[in-house]
Formats: sequence, structure tokens, C-alpha cells
Amino acid sequence: MIDHAATAHYIRQVKRLQIIRCTVVALLLLIAPAVMIAGQQTEKRIDLGSFLELVERNSLDLERARTEQRQAQAEEALARSTTRPSLAARAGYIRNLLEIEQSVPVGADTSGVDPDFAPLITEEVTVSRDNEVSVGFELQQLIFDMRAFRALEASRQFTATTATTFEIQRQAVLTAAKKLFYRTILLAEVLEVRRAAEELAYENYLDVQQRHDAGVVAPLDLLRAELNWKTTIPETTQARRNLQIALSNLKSVAGIDPDAAVLLEGTLDRHPRRPDGVELGLALAERPDYRVLQGMRSLREIEVAAGRAEFYPSVSGTFQWGWSASDDGFSFGDGTQRMSAGVQMLLPLYSGGARSARLQRSQLELQNVDTDIRRKIDDVRTDLRNIELTLMEAEDRIELAQQARDTAELAYSITEISAESGVSTQLELKDARVSLVQAQLTYYSATFDYLSAYFDWQQAVGRGADGL
Repeated sequence: MIDHAATAHYIRQVKRLQIIRCTVVALLLLIAPAVMIAGQQTEKRIDLGSFLELVERNSLDLERARTEQRQAQAEEALARSTTRPSLAARAGYIRNLLEIEQSVPVGADTSGVDPDFAPLITEEVTVSRDNEVSVGFELQQLIFDMRAFRALEASRQFTATTATTFEIQRQAVLTAAKKLFYRTILLAEVLEVRRAAEELAYENYLDVQQRHDAGVVAPLDLLRAELNWKTTIPETTQARRNLQIALSNLKSVAGIDPDAAVLLEGTLDRHPRRPDGVELGLALAERPDYRVLQGMRSLREIEVAAGRAEFYPSVSGTFQWGWSASDDGFSFGDGTQRMSAGVQMLLPLYSGGARSARLQRSQLELQNVDTDIRRKIDDVRTDLRNIELTLMEAEDRIELAQQARDTAELAYSITEISAESGVSTQLELKDARVSLVQAQLTYYSATFDYLSAYFDWQQAVGRGADGL
């Protein structure tokens, strides 16, 4: 017999579960947009310009370069101080703990037998005072010293060279940052291709499995489809890992919170026009590394002049003033004042050949810098030529990749129409879509190579800090 009470209870439980399920679904529909909005609010959108600003502000390499620049300025201030007057003041107080007595003649003894001889009569007199104070100052000024003057000139040149060295590091860091920015975008595209390929392989495996269950395909075909699907999984995992590593490096160089969600606003769909050839002289004039070599040459010339200056005499002047007084109490009205001025000249005569050796060493270092300058000119000429060839080759690959992408787009459009009319299957449509995405990825890869060479060209002509 049918238990109507149990049946009614079961129906009520089913209705209650349906009501709970509908309530949960409604809550999820209400919460999902809020969660999406919250995720969008915490996501940090970064374009190339803002990324380069963050890198320039937060790069530890540039911070170290700035510190070295300030150190050079401190060295210049130290060298400048040797040519300026030095003034020192002194003050002292002495408390005498013992009295100093001295015999002082106070008369002659004439009561003796010999009238021609009268011995002196002495008395012990205290000649020390309980308190002694003294004040004074000394002024020294270097009048003539070629070594000090050359050292000041060298420190100024070193400060200017350090500023140019900072520009070298700045352009190198920003060039690497630009490459990292677009490499991360490329890796994101690679991940999308790997995901699409994995999805297609999985759906193909499910389709083969259904046909295998229906007895249409052999077990070997099912194993091949499963193998093809599972082979794509490690490729997707590796692409995801590469993208996460690139994002981690990008956040590190820009000083971004490692846990922050970042969305890069950039595209590999377009690239700048291939730059025209630049004259070697103009490129050298803009390159900071070449200017550093020119500054080093000036510095070596100053060192040669400083080596010759060691054979010259040096002249300095001094001025001193002092006042001292002593009293048993603290009344110092009667004091002694001293004042003096003098000039001193120091002429080096013989140093065992050290001065001549230092001069010769400076001259040889100057020759080395001249050799470095000639080598730098050759390197820059070669770099410009190689970069130009790389840009031309990448531009050709972009054109070929564009043609392949257009063909893939046409094939996808035809397959899409065929699928709508029932001629092609959905797997064939997805396969055409994956081919289109792969053609797009080939185009992006060629564009990235072109951009990388373009950034190298910017650095080669002294414009490494410029944007795209």
C-alpha cells in the first residue's frame, strides 16, 4: 500500500530544497556582480608610461646610482675645502693645585766684616696664580698649490662624469623595463593559446570517447586522443608559470605589491615605424657612455697636469692671535695679548722618483682612454648596423605573419559559416579558431622581436629613456 503521509512529507521536503536552491542561486546572482566590481577596484591598470615612472622611482639599481652621484658631490666639496681658509679657535682654563715659589732678592746684608762684600738677602715669593685662562684663534690660507687646484678641478670633472654614468644606468634600466613590459604581454598571449589548445584537445577527447562508447572508433584512437589532451596540460602549466614569473619580475622592478592584481594596458598589434639611419657623430653625441669616456679623458688630462704640479712649490699663510691671563681669583683685567702672521713656502726637491713615476702612469692611463674611445666608436658603428639588420628582418617576419593571420581569419570565417550550415563540426570550428590564435601569436612574437630591437636602437642612439 502507498503511504500517503510519507509521500506528502517527501513532496514537502523536495519543495523546501527547491526553495533553498532558488534562494542560494538568487544570492549568488546578487553577490557575483559585487565580487566582480570589488575585483576590478583592486586591479591595478598600468600602461607603459606609468610603468616606466614606477621603475624610475622605485628601482634599487637607480637608487644606488643616485647615492654614488651624491658621493661624488661630497668628494667635490671635500676637494674644494682644501682651497678655502681654515679657522680654528681655542680656549683653555688651568687650575694650579700647587703653589710655585721663587727666591727674590729683597736687599743686601752690610753688617759683615768686609765692607766691600754684602751678600744678598732673598725672600721666597709665590709666582704662580691659582687660575689661568687663555683664548685665541688661528687662520690658515692656501695661497698657491697646483696639486690642490688640480684636485679641485678633477673632483668637478668626476662629479659631471658620475652624473652621466647615472644616465647610462637609467637608460639601461628603462630599456630592460620596456622589454619586460611587452614580454609579459606576449607571455599572456602564449597562455591564451595554450589554454585554447588544451580546451580543443579535451573536447576532441570527449568526442572520441563518445564515439568509442558507441563502437564507432577503435580503442587506440581513444588512447591517442587522451594522449594529445594530456600532452597539452604541461604546456599550459609551463605557460602559466612563465607568465607568473614575468609578472613577479615586473612588480619587483616597479616596486608594486607582489600580491596586487596587475592589468597591463598594452598591445602587440602595432609597432612604430622603422627609424631612419642616424649619423654616427650624432649618435655618439647623444650616447651617455661615449660622453663618459670623453669625461674620463678630461679627468686623465687633469691627472697628468696634477702630476706635473707635484714639481711646483706650495705657499701658505697663517695668522694667529692669543690672549692669556692669570689670577688667584677670577679677576682677569690684566692679560697678555699676542699676534703674529707668517708665510711658508714648501719646495719639493727629491722623492726617490715617485713623482716622475706617477706622472708617467697618468700619461699611460690617458693613452688607454684614447684607445677606449676609438674602440667605443667602432662598437657603436657595429651596433647601429646590427640593430638596423635586426629591425629589417623583424619587419619582414611581421609582414609574413600578418599574411598568415589574414589567411587564418579567412579560414575561420569559412569554417564558421560551414558550421552554421551543418557542413563543418564544432571541433573543426574550434580547430580553426586555435589556428587563428596561433597565427595571431606568431604575429605578436614577431612584433615583440621588432620592439625589442627598436628599444635597443633607442638606447644605441642615446634615447633609452624614451617611451614607445
